[in-house]
Amino acid sequence: MSKKTVKLTPTLKEKIRNLFVQGIEEDSGSRVLYSLDSLATQYKIGKSTLYRHAKDEGWKVQQEQFQAEYLQQLDQKFQSDLVEESKKFDTTTLNISKALLGQIGQTIKKAQTDDKFSPALLNTLADATYKVQRVAKLALGEATDHMKLNAKVQDTDAFREAMELLDEVERQRRNSSVPTSH
Repeated sequence: MSKKTVKLTPTLKEKIRNLFVQGIEEDSGSRVLYSLDSLATQYKIGKSTLYRHAKDEGWKVQQEQFQAEYLQQLDQKFQSDLVEESKKFDTTTLNISKALLGQIGQTIKKAQTDDKFSPALLNTLADATYKVQRVAKLALGEATDHMKLNAKVQDTDAFREAMELLDEVERQRRNSSVPTSH
């Protein structure tokens, strides 16, 4: 019992070559590649004829080259998508940081208005401001290691300045007959 084969026309050969080299992309987005055997069976072409054309025209090398380029394009798209997500994330982080700094500012104004500016509150607000600034700088792509080093070096000076500020506030309260804060 002999199998009837179809003549390999230039048009059919190009179609089979494209299926072998490029495969097809399914609806799910995955790519299906075909073997020469399966294509020979599907299109009823003699296997030896198909293998000969594939070898003579370098279909396997073309397939490998296509795959390498295709994978590179996928990688570039994935990286591009990650960059876009990163930008959105950083923008959201910056917006949150701005809102938090606004809240800190409102707390400072309220504490000044209510005459409830204690050293503990000042320390808490300074820490919160430092942390929010650090997060915002990270979102902007700036290094925070230098900022940390500067903060450590200036901690003593900053503490001294904060205490001087509190002493000045206390002096002003004494002069205005307001009860002392410490």
